[in-house]
Parts: sequence; structure tokens; C-alpha cells
Amino acid sequence: MSKEIKIGLLSVIVIAIMIWGYMFLKGRNILSDTTTLYAIYDDVTDLTISAPVVINGFKVGSITDIKPDPANVKQMIVTFVIEGDYGIPDNTEAVLYSKGVMGGKAISLEYDKPCDGNNCAKNKTQLKSKVMGFLDSMLGEGEIDKYSTGLSTSAQAIIANLGKEGEPGSLNETVRQIEIISKNLASLTATTQKVIESNAKNIDATMSNLAKVSQGVANNNKNIDNIIKNLEKLSGDLAKTNMDETFGKLDKTMDSATMSIDELKSTLNNLQGILHDVKKGDGTVSKLIYDQNLYKNLNATSRELSLLLQDLRLNPKRYAHFSLFGKKQKEYTSPEEDPAKTGGQ
Repeated sequence: MSKEIKIGLLSVIVIAIMIWGYMFLKGRNILSDTTTLYAIYDDVTDLTISAPVVINGFKVGSITDIKPDPANVKQMIVTFVIEGDYGIPDNTEAVLYSKGVMGGKAISLEYDKPCDGNNCAKNKTQLKSKVMGFLDSMLGEGEIDKYSTGLSTSAQAIIANLGKEGEPGSLNETVRQIEIISKNLASLTATTQKVIESNAKNIDATMSNLAKVSQGVANNNKNIDNIIKNLEKLSGDLAKTNMDETFGKLDKTMDSATMSIDELKSTLNNLQGILHDVKKGDGTVSKLIYDQNLYKNLNATSRELSLLLQDLRLNPKRYAHFSLFGKKQKEYTSPEEDPAKTGGQ
């Protein structure tokens, strides 16, 4: 075999592999038996070429083309290839559903039983289309009604027992507290209504008095204006006075009073020192107050002086005697009631 033939065969093989790889990447295996089918949908959001086509979750093909319908541009023709013979009848529904929360869609082929040869879907047959909602795709068709019914029943049971005495949980306790608050508010409202009704006359009287006060203020607007003018005049006069000089004199007076108070404190301190010395026994005054002997001597001296004065009054001749004619003085005779003998009483 020549070199040129080898190169040609290699080129054909490479080209065939490239074609097969390209078709395989598009989701089509050209080496297996395939059937091309299509369906028409109004909206194909998130549906992409090479998206899977499944039967009961098992991938049997893939989408090869998506294009607008020439007859109605508001609809889209979705073409897909089925690899292998699965006995797909011509009344099969091509259901467009969501693959998951992250997005992406696929087509599920749904039919009751395989075809028997006469009713098999032929190549390029249009299948009936159907779109499944997001919740139906996640939970399964018909399951949403079951879940909603169960949820509704559970919610009704929870609501019926919500706040019921003995039911645990912070929510029930909160509802019970709200009920208590509502009852207290209702009671407070009723009490307030009774108070308002019972005091309606007093309220009317108060409002009447307020009206009279307002009327009185309105009638005395002129007097109020005069008072305000007088206050303004007084404020002006005060502003004109020499307040700095007045306060200066007041400061001097306060300083003088402070000095007088200081001198008084000093005098009191000196007096307190003198009294302290007297109490200790220092000095003449202390002797006069606390010395018993001095007191006795003074008392005795006072008594002697009293006796002397009494004797001088009763017997003056005893102390002063003279005669113009040289007559001899009589000898002194002590009286019968001598104060010195009777105790000076």
C-alpha cells in the first residue's frame, strides 16, 4: 500500500472520528439506531441543546435543536433524538420539567405502554407537549396537593390549640399572655368608660371653667400688655444701672464681714485659752476660784471687818477720845451684847 493511500485512509478515519465526536457532544450517537422526534412549547426557558430526554428518569436521548416555529413565532420547536428502540407510541407526551433548584430543564417521555408496531412513533413525529411547574417538578405531579392538604390540616390543628392552657412552647405562652393583655385592656376600657360617664359633669364644668379662664385672659390682654411693658422697662433700667460697681461694694462688705468674723474667732480662741488656764489652776483668777484656803481667809477677813465696823458704830469712843478740859477718859467696858461674842449677828 502506497504512502498516499495510507495518508488518505488516516484522513478519512480522523474526519469520521471528528464527526462522530461532534455529534456525540451534541448528544447524538451516530453509531446506534436513532429516532428523531419533536414537540412544540410556548416557553423553553433554561432548556438547552444536549439537555437530556428521559423515560422514568433514565436518559434515552438528548435535545439536538431548538428554534422558533415558522407558523407561530411565539412557540418553539424542540427537536430531540432517541437512541435505541424503546417502543415509544405516537400518543406519548413530551413533558418539559425542571431538573433542580439550580436551574436547567429536561424532557420526560410519558406513556402508558409500549407501542405494538402499528402505533409506534416514526421518525420526525410530533409528540404532544406538556409543561410541568416547578413545584410539581420538585415534589412530583399530584404530590403538591397531598403536601398542601397535610400542611393545611397541621396548620389548622396548630391554630386550634394555639395558646391553649397546657400547650408547651414559647409561642403558646406568648399567645396566652396576649389573651391576658387583651382581657386587661377590655377591662380597662370598660372602667375608663364608666369613669368618663360618671365624671361627665365634672369634665363639662372643667371645660366651662377653662373657657372662663380663656375669656378672662382675653379680657385682660391690655393689662397683660402693660405688665409686659413694665417688665421690659424694669429690665432696661436694670441694664442701665452700674451693676459692676454695686457688686464691687457688695464684695468689699462681704470681705469686711469676713475679717470681723475672723477677729471674733481669734477673740473666742483667746478667751478659750484663758478659761483653759483657769481650769488648769494657773493664775490669780484660778486661785480665787479653786483655792479653798484663800476663800476661808477672805471669808474670815470679811467677818473681822464686819465686827470692826459694828464695834466702831456702837463704841466710837473706844477708837476716838479727846477732852477739851483735860478730863480723864473712862475705862472701856465691854457691852453686854458684844458682836464679837454673839458671832457678829
